[in-house]
Amino acid sequence: MVSAATGAMNSLLDKLTALLGKEFRLRKGVHRDVAFLSDELSCMNALLEKLADMEAQALLDPQMKEWRNQVRELAYDIDDCIDRYMYQLHHEPQRPCGIMGFFHHVQRVKELLARREVAQQMKLLKDDIVEAGHRRKRYKLDPGVCHEATNVVPIDPRLPALYVDSSDLVGIDVPRDQLINLVNDGDMSLKVISIVGFGGLGKTTLANEVYKRISGQFNCQAFVSVSQKPDIKKILRSIISQIMEPYHASTNPMDKTIVSQIKNQDYSSTEAGDEEWLINILRGFLMEKRYLIVIDDIWSTQAWKTIKCALFENTCGSRILVTTRISTVAKSCCSPDLGTVYELSPLNEAYSMSLFFRRIFGSEDLCPINLKDVSTEIIKKCGGLPLAIITMASLLTDKSDRREEWIHIQNSIGTGLENKYDMEEMRKILSLSYIDLPHHLKTCLLYLSMYPEDYEINMHQLVRRWISEGFIKVNSGRNLMEEGECYFNELINRSMILPVGIGVDGQAKACCVHDMILDLITSKL
Repeated sequence: MVSAATGAMNSLLDKLTALLGKEFRLRKGVHRDVAFLSDELSCMNALLEKLADMEAQALLDPQMKEWRNQVRELAYDIDDCIDRYMYQLHHEPQRPCGIMGFFHHVQRVKELLARREVAQQMKLLKDDIVEAGHRRKRYKLDPGVCHEATNVVPIDPRLPALYVDSSDLVGIDVPRDQLINLVNDGDMSLKVISIVGFGGLGKTTLANEVYKRISGQFNCQAFVSVSQKPDIKKILRSIISQIMEPYHASTNPMDKTIVSQIKNQDYSSTEAGDEEWLINILRGFLMEKRYLIVIDDIWSTQAWKTIKCALFENTCGSRILVTTRISTVAKSCCSPDLGTVYELSPLNEAYSMSLFFRRIFGSEDLCPINLKDVSTEIIKKCGGLPLAIITMASLLTDKSDRREEWIHIQNSIGTGLENKYDMEEMRKILSLSYIDLPHHLKTCLLYLSMYPEDYEINMHQLVRRWISEGFIKVNSGRNLMEEGECYFNELINRSMILPVGIGVDGQAKACCVHDMILDLITSKL
C-alpha cells in the first residue's frame, strides 16, 4: 500500500518540478505555492518510503496507516489539479483580429477564470498539506530517511539456465520421463493426465518439458493457460489458432474448409464469438486427428467441463495434459477409464541443495563452509518447492557471506514449509524478497498487478508504461529506457518476475508473473 502511495508521489513530484521550469512562466504567487508543494511533498515522500519498510515488517500502527492513506489521496487530488493547470497553459490559442478577436477575448476571460479557480484550489490543497504536516508532527513520526543507492545490474548469467536449458532443470528428469511413458502407452483411446501439486512445485515447467519432448508425435498440438478467472472464449480461440497453424497449406478438403471459416471470421461478431460455435469448430477439426492439448493451471471443474466439450473423444491416440493445484479438479478431469492423476512430489534434499547453491554460487562446491549448515536449514524450510528455493536463493545472492545475515534470514522465515504446505507460510517466504526490494522496484512490481494472470508482458512496452507513470529515474548516465531495462532485469534477478524469450545476448524480451507472486503483490495494494 505504501509503495503504491510513493509511486503516485514520485509521478507528482516530477510534474511539480516541470511546472517550476522556465517553460511555464508561472505568476509569482502560483510559483510560490507550487514550490511549497514540491518541497513539502518531497519530505513526505521520504517518510512514506520509511513507512514502506515499517509496513513490510508489520510495524505500522493505525495512526500511521491513516496518515499514509490521507497523504496518498492528497497526492491524487494535487495530481489532478496540476494536470488541469498544465493543460490550460499548454492550450493557450494565438490572438486573432476582428470579430474572431472578440470571441478570442471572451474565451480568454473564461480561461483566466478557470485558471484562477485551479489556482484557488491549489491554495486549498496547500492548506491540506500544511495540516497533514502538523498531524505528522503530532503523531511524532520520524521523518529522517536516507535514500538508498541501488546498483542495478543486467540479468544474472546464472538465471537463464534455470529457465531455458532443459538439461539444467533440477530434478525434472524422473517426473518428465514418467509422464512421457504415461502418454506413450500405446492405447489409442483419448486419455487425460492430470498433474496435481502445491503452487510453486513446478507443474507448468514439467508440463512444458513434456510438451516440447513429445508434441512432434501428434498431428496438432496446443498449450493454453486457464487461471482462476478463465476467459473460455479466449482459451478456445487460442487452441484453435495453435492446432490449425500447421494446416494453413493443407490440401485436405475438410481441413481447407474449416481453416477458411476461421480465417474469415470476426471474433467480435455474435456467432464467431459464441462458445458453442467455437466448440463445434474445434470438435469438427479434431475428429480424426491425433492431438496433444496442455491445459495449464485449471481451477474449477466447470471450466474443465466447458473446455472438454470441445475436445473430440476419438480413437487416434490423442492426449490431454492438465495441471492444477486442486485434487478434486484433477480427479474430475480423469474418469476411471479415461485418465491418470499424477501427483508431483517436491524436490528431495539433494536436488533442493543443488538448485539453491547453483542459483547463489553457480555450483554447490562453491558454498563457503561457514554457510553450509545454515543453508541446509533454510533449504528445509522451503519444503522442496522450486519457487520458494529460487526466491530465497535470489534474496541471498545479494547478501554478504556473513553468517549472521543468513541466520537472520533463516529466523525470519518462521516454521516455513518443512512440515506442511501452507499458503500463509509460502507467502511469508515470498514476502521476504518483496521486503528486500528498494522502493523504486516495489513500485514497479506493484504496477504488474494490473495485468491478468499468466499474461506475457513485453519488456519494452512495460518499461514505457513505467516511464509514463514517472516510476523511472535517470541514473549513471543512462537514458530512461536503459534505466527501465535495468529495473526489469533486477526484478528478474530477484525472482520476482519470470523471464520469457531470453536471447543470445542474455536479455529477456518479456516476462510473466507467477500466480503466487501475483497474489502477494495484489495483497500489498
